[in-house]
Amino acid sequence: MSLLKKLEIAENFSESEKSIAQYILQNSEEVLNLSTIELAKKTYTSPATITRLCQKLDFKGYNDFKISLSANIQYVLSHQDSINANFPFDKNTNITHIVNNIAKLFKESIDETMQLLNQEDLRQSLILLDKAQVIDIYGVSGPLRMASDFQYKMFRIGKDVQIAPMVNEQLFQAARCQKDHCAILVSYSGETEEVIKAAQILKRKKIPMIAITSLGDNKLSAYCQYVLHLDSREQIYNKISTIGSTISIHLIFDILYAGLFSKHFDEALKTKVEADKLIDHRERK
Repeated sequence: MSLLKKLEIAENFSESEKSIAQYILQNSEEVLNLSTIELAKKTYTSPATITRLCQKLDFKGYNDFKISLSANIQYVLSHQDSINANFPFDKNTNITHIVNNIAKLFKESIDETMQLLNQEDLRQSLILLDKAQVIDIYGVSGPLRMASDFQYKMFRIGKDVQIAPMVNEQLFQAARCQKDHCAILVSYSGETEEVIKAAQILKRKKIPMIAITSLGDNKLSAYCQYVLHLDSREQIYNKISTIGSTISIHLIFDILYAGLFSKHFDEALKTKVEADKLIDHRERK
């Protein structure tokens, strides 16, 4: 997860630290030129509080924090000409512009995902999934709905994919995993508590794991052998919807499906066509 997203979530921050985080988010470029004393004056806090916040974010000190902040700002600036992934329209946008903006956002999310996708991690992920007798998927809310589409496609080529819809069921699913299983864990932030709990159980059971998550360091990435990065331009809370990340997750699942299909192309095609014919209720002449 990027530094800016960590500041937005403000997990386990004190009220003073939240005040500092909010100021940095609203004045990020200015902060690059401020000392701890100057930032403390502007946020009505203290240099010691700023240093503690930097250390809480896993930096040695304020200078290291500013180096990372600068890199995050450059990432945001590099997408200035792109559609705003958080607010692709507002209350004054007419329907023609909404249509064009959403279509452009789809295209940009696909391009961004392809740029972030590590080809070696993808190749190794496909090897893990191919060897696994069962693929278990973990996530909450929207990602699980997208995972269901992947599950449906995989069933049609004879690959067992399991998804427990309830959080507690997912933890039981993780606890009952066998060594011939492989897990895919999906979390945009990489900090979703329920997904992290599942990852902890899977790690104890030595189940190989693949993360689908946003760019940057996060808890989920640390648990998984391979990481497939999503379009990471969305904020955690301040947005209209998860349009870009939804497209990105769909794309990654479809790439995994296609990669596995291609490994056993003739057999997979035969299995799918035979299944389709069996469940097709239309009368044949």
